[in-house]
Amino acid sequence: MKRTFVKVFLFVVGVVSIFAAVGRLVPQVEEHPPVKQAVTPQSTPEELASMGREILHSSGCLICHKDSETGNERGPDLRQAAGKAATRKPGMGAEEYLLESIVQPDVFIVSGYPKMMPSALGPPANLSKAEVKAVVAYLQSLGGGEPTVKVLAEDVTAAKAKGPVNLGKALMGKHGCTACHKVESEGGEIGPELTKVAASREPADIMKKIIDPKAWTAPGFEAGIMPEGMGDAIPEGERREIVAYLAKLSGKQYGDAAAAADTGADSAASLWSHEGVRLGLVIAVFNVVMLLALAMARRDRKEGGES
Repeated sequence: MKRTFVKVFLFVVGVVSIFAAVGRLVPQVEEHPPVKQAVTPQSTPEELASMGREILHSSGCLICHKDSETGNERGPDLRQAAGKAATRKPGMGAEEYLLESIVQPDVFIVSGYPKMMPSALGPPANLSKAEVKAVVAYLQSLGGGEPTVKVLAEDVTAAKAKGPVNLGKALMGKHGCTACHKVESEGGEIGPELTKVAASREPADIMKKIIDPKAWTAPGFEAGIMPEGMGDAIPEGERREIVAYLAKLSGKQYGDAAAAADTGADSAASLWSHEGVRLGLVIAVFNVVMLLALAMARRDRKEGGES
């Protein structure tokens, strides 16, 4: 009995040591979610400009604009926005014009650019008035000036009542789709309206378009407008949610089986790629080896007793 216990003990120690050694090879990095700063009347001009940059980069604005040497040029270069603001509309100051251009972009369209920008207060940006002013502060700093915009208490407290939003629709806003496309009467007009796109296109075709923008082009629209790499930027699960949402708007369904077929995913491979399945497999193998070790120990003990 003592001999069996020693064997089992040594085996367990060996297995644990192997797992510990493998674990030491994996870099251990402690990550914390970034602390989100709130735009308040007490925010300094530097803080407003910094938060404005983060808001602009996360709200889909750079799908059409750029604030550096590289970027998109469907809309005006934002590095020049503050400098040209004072000359856009006679009798209107630079700060006032910048605010209007973000909240009511249809009031004045810059020459040479189409009417395509939705209000930042609606999808996909859904900014508050305080956040809009932070963006203005960033634009002023981009022009080399000192931010002059002031955040008022009512800018912070003002908030639109929002009801529940379909996950797919929310994801379209998150990834900037509604900056160019209108869905359920909300969004831009640079691309085709997608409310009933699934009525004329199968969900599989919509998925292909997201993954590869060159797959097909809607009649009446210029090819190449949709940014390359859109499929890589949107995780697979979120792409499925978007397609399922658009399919539902036209009375169709888009389930996991169809999604796997459209993306070329092997259902077996997909199963084994799940972390929980792999962990379960490791536990099962460990238990089987333990049982085999105990069986061998019992057999050795039995043979030793017979001899």
